[in-house]
Amino acid sequence: SGLFIIFYKLILENEPMHKFKRFFLLISLILSFIIPFISFKQQVLPTEIVDAVVFESTFSINAESVNDKSFLKSINYMFWGFWVSYFSITLAYLSRFLINFKYILQKLRKGVSIPYRGSKIVLYNQKVVPHSFLGYIFLNEEAYTSGDIAEEILVHELAHVSQKHSWDILFVEVLQIFFWFNPFLFLFRKAITLNYEFLADEAVINQISDI
Repeated sequence: SGLFIIFYKLILENEPMHKFKRFFLLISLILSFIIPFISFKQQVLPTEIVDAVVFESTFSINAESVNDKSFLKSINYMFWGFWVSYFSITLAYLSRFLINFKYILQKLRKGVSIPYRGSKIVLYNQKVVPHSFLGYIFLNEEAYTSGDIAEEILVHELAHVSQKHSWDILFVEVLQIFFWFNPFLFLFRKAITLNYEFLADEAVINQISDI
């Protein structure tokens, strides 16, 4: 994942081929999990007797250290400490994900939904920056009814909906829940989110004459 995101940053990030970059980023994440499971078989010739003697002596030294009870005890503490830490942080990320999802569902229930070009606009009576999630566009009710929301903003958010950007973000969010220790995932998420803004702006430019 590190090699993929470095290649993206150096070669692709500033290129205006946003659809290809979306494909590259998603495929890179998938390949990052597949490649480590690919194994290559190679025929190894028998080693010399000298190597076998060295291996035997090394093994006997390791065996003596393993027999030390204090060594075994420290290894067990490290093992359990690692897994307790991992599951604790994973649970925190999972809780954050579920809380955010619940918050979105609450906004759907409280808001007023109206159809809009294959999607739904959800009018919310609190101050909210226009944004979208799955098939919904969330807007402030007063700003929408008074006509203060420009058409460009609606086209921008509709592009997010029609191009299903939320599904890709959810995919990365789920990966972060279980692989939070991988710092490159945060770079992937930032790159994917930024590229989606470029895609949405591109859709606006294609539909609105005033660039």
